[in-house]
This record gives sequence, structure tokens and C-alpha cells, in this order.
Amino acid sequence: MLLVAVEAIHNRLPGVEILVQLRRKNFEQARAIGLTLLETTPSRAFWRRVMAALCWHKIHYKAGAVIDVGGYQFGDPWGAKSAKNKLELVKQRIRAGELVFFLPQAWGPFSTDGIGESIREIVNTATLSFARDKTSLRELHKLVGADNSKVCFAHDIAWNFQGDDLSLGRQLIMNVAGAGKDNAMTVCLVPNRQVYKRCKGQGPDNDYIVLLCNIISHLSRRHNARLILLEHQLSKDNPEERNDKTLCKYILSSLDSALPVVHLDKTLSASQIKSVIGNCDLLLSSRYHALIAALSQQIPAVAIGWSHKYDELMAEVGLGSNIIFSSMAKGEVLDQIDKVVEQMPQAREILASTVPVMKQSGRAAIDKVLSIIADKFRE
Repeated sequence: MLLVAVEAIHNRLPGVEILVQLRRKNFEQARAIGLTLLETTPSRAFWRRVMAALCWHKIHYKAGAVIDVGGYQFGDPWGAKSAKNKLELVKQRIRAGELVFFLPQAWGPFSTDGIGESIREIVNTATLSFARDKTSLRELHKLVGADNSKVCFAHDIAWNFQGDDLSLGRQLIMNVAGAGKDNAMTVCLVPNRQVYKRCKGQGPDNDYIVLLCNIISHLSRRHNARLILLEHQLSKDNPEERNDKTLCKYILSSLDSALPVVHLDKTLSASQIKSVIGNCDLLLSSRYHALIAALSQQIPAVAIGWSHKYDELMAEVGLGSNIIFSSMAKGEVLDQIDKVVEQMPQAREILASTVPVMKQSGRAAIDKVLSIIADKFRE
């Protein structure tokens, strides 16, 4: 999302300095596209928080507008304290004379004590906030009213993200899996620690890991598929519960070693990840933006989700039945996988008609934000 926003800003507002707050691992890429960095990443978590707070204050002296590209940060899973902290930042920016925008993201539910009040004030204080799905829009309307002009609907701007050339992803796959059989279907699987944390069991015995292993074995044996395990998000803080790489290792350790399953165990950029996914016939994912990376290239996908944002996404693109829940029985899951594989040609036809709509909606959101910014500084 950041890369899409940066490209749009460069094109629409040439010469504007873009300040970003990033982790150290992203510094090199950020500098390469002309971004000004605001945060260093000290080794201790405490000092990271201190530095983050200090760096946000720097923005008030330099920025004319703040664009938040968070994907899902407001709702019961994140708690009332997180919303209250964000509210204070929004108030500070508005008092400093800045414009504040929240680009399309998921919102809600808001049943935790105190969270609704903070979100209501965030939306009413910010310049403009976008919901990227109908459930999120309803949640916001409950708080601020359906006629509130500060709330808009638009699809995720990530629909317009351009990945690397497909040849790069093809080579990355060949490096770990070889060329593959001519008649083999290539399936990419992207796990998510958020689902793992919500399921019973630890390590390879976790219900989510068992579910994924059952799907992989079935796809390989029943549908002649080769599987590529790909992590979409990494963290060094807690390799057991906060690192998708660890989930891939749990999966591999639980599978028959004779199965054609490989782990693309390499730190990849967002552009490379999209290129890898673009070389697959089917994606199974519990990561929202990995799903968009596939669907935006009109590649059929199955969501194995944990919040309403997955249901909404798949329904919007016309593949509402391509959803699997960890609570489903094994037989039901495998029957669903069979239907998905059988209907892949029809799914591609559906995506050919729905994806352009999603892309246009995302473009319209960023265009609206940049128009407001341009108008303010033209005065």
C-alpha cells in the first residue's frame, strides 16, 4: 500500500517530499524511491517506542498532510488503548494544521469498552477516512452516522500495485522447486500467524497447521499439484508466534517428504512476492494482501481467514464460496478444495470482470486524497 501511495504522490505532486516511518530492514528500498526516513530502529523494543514517539513529533514541523496506509488497525482485536493512542496523534496533527487521511482499510467490530468513543472521534477529527469493505462501512456508520461526509467507501489501493516482471518470480520458484512437470498445477500457500494464534495446539499439532497439511496432501495426491510455501510477513521479535516463516517450517515437518512441497525460504520484497504469486495457478492464503496479489492478476484464490475482511474481499470479487474456516471438518474442507479446483476456469472469467472495478475504486480513493491536498496548497 505504501508503494502504491508513493507512486501516486510522485506522479500527481512532483517534487513533494515524502516522509515515512519504517523499520530498518526497509530503509534501503525506501531511499531508492526517494523517501525521507523518520525512524531508526534501536535493538530494544522500549527504545523503538520512544524513537517512534519522538519521530512523529518531527512530522508536525515538516508535513502538510499525513496519509495513513494501515490495513487493519481499528477494531476489537487491537483494543481500545491502540485506538486512543492513534486519536491523540490525529488530534496533534490537526492542531498543527495538517490534513489527515486514512486510506481504505478494515474497521471494527467495536464492542470493546471505550473503543467506539475513540474511533468516533478519530473519524470526526480526521480529514477523510475510507472503509474498504461493506462490513467496515456499516461499523463506521453505526458510530458517526450514515450521512457523515468524512467517511467514504473505496477498495484497497493495493489492487493497483505493480509487481516485478513475472520472469523474476518464475526463476525464484525454479531455484527451489525446479521446472516442474508440464501437467502439474502450481499452488502457492501463504500462512498467517494470526490464524495460528486463534487455533488450539502448539507447533505442528496446532489445528491450523493440521488443516493446511491436510489441504496440501490432498492437492498433491488428488490434483497433481506442487506446493510453494511462501511467508508474506516476517518479524524477529518472537519467532514462535510472530513469524510466518516458522509456520512454514511446522508445515514441512509434518508432511510426507516425498510430496512436491517446497518452502521459498528467502526474504522477498513486495514486488518479488507478487511476481512469485503471478506464476501460480491457485493461491491459498490467510494473508489479505497476498490474496489481492493473486486476484489482481486474475489468479483464483482461496481465503483461509480469521476476520470479516476475508469474507468481504472474496464476495466483492465474485468468489464468495472460496473461503475455508479452521472450524470446518476435514471432509468438508477437502470437498471445498475439489470444487475450487474444478471451477478454476470459471473463476478466472469472473475475475476478468470484477478486478477492473476494484482497481478503479482504489485509484479513485487516492486521487480524491491527492486532489484535496493539491487544492489546499494551491490556495
